[in-house]
Parts: sequence; C-alpha cells; structure tokens
Amino acid sequence: MKGRKLILFLLAAFASLETLVAVVGALVTPSWGPALTSLTTTQGGPTSPFVLYAPPLSIAGWIAVGLVVFQGRASRHSQVKSLFARKGFGGDVYDLMIGMRGGGSRVSLLQNMDSPRHRLELSELTGIDWKEVDRQLAVLEKYGLAKVYAQSGTVKLYQVTEQGKLLLGLIAELNNKTA
Repeated sequence: MKGRKLILFLLAAFASLETLVAVVGALVTPSWGPALTSLTTTQGGPTSPFVLYAPPLSIAGWIAVGLVVFQGRASRHSQVKSLFARKGFGGDVYDLMIGMRGGGSRVSLLQNMDSPRHRLELSELTGIDWKEVDRQLAVLEKYGLAKVYAQSGTVKLYQVTEQGKLLLGLIAELNNKTA
C-alpha cells in the first residue's frame, strides 16, 4: 500500500512538472508547429528538447497516474471480494450486499432483525417503504440471510440467520478497516 502511494506521488509530481514545462513552453513558443519540426531551432531561436517532449510526457504521466489509481481501486474490489469468499460467501452475496443497488437497505434490514420483527416494524425502524422491505426480505430469505421466525396467516415475523449474522460481522469488519 505504501509503495503504491509513493509511486502515485512520484508519477503525479512528474506529470505536474511536465505539464508546467509544456505550459511555459507554449507561452514562450507561440506556435508548436515549427517547434516540433526541428529539435534545434524555432521562430524565436533554439528550443530545448525538454520543452519539445513536455506535452507528450505530460499526457503519458497523467495517463499513468490514472492507471495506478484505477488499479488500486480494482485491487481493493478484488480484496474485498476475496475476503467474502474466505468467509464462505459467494460472489453473488458480495454483489447482493456491496455491488448492487439496494445493498444498504438489505444491510439495514439485517441489522434490525436481531429479534423477530414484522415487515411494518422493520419499515418504521429503517425508514424504508414497507413494499421495499417486503421485496428485500424476499431476497434476503432467498439467499439464506433472513428467515421466517413465525407466521400466523399472512403475518410473518422475520429474523436474521446465523449466516446473516456472519455477514453483518464481515461488513462491520470492512467498515472498521476503511474508517
């Protein structure tokens, strides 16, 4: 991690310096056309190769910075996904809780099902519309993260499963690492 930050810092410093040289060179040399045709002279006299190569080096430097940042984000994504796998959760559960819309709602519902609760009660506790609570509970039940604790007619009480508790612990662990 420290190595990536150092590389990112050095690349950003290099790209910034090259951008500065390119801007100063553009101000000193009004037209880059003649400057690019000759390494030794332009309309105004001799031109340094530093000025001539600054624009492409600046662009290359900023592209490299972008690639390092993207690689870091992709690496973080794969680290979290592999942590889910080590804890016994498949990629589908990772996508369900982290990668897809509604993940925050599902986590909130699981956190509020420490004791058996009705969907209306969960709606009031979480601030989520009861119809959405109903949809999310069906998804959580399908993945084995929540279960029907008791049922009387159409009234169902839901509770988090052991698998769901394990998932909540994993999410809390991830939140602690990023905080």
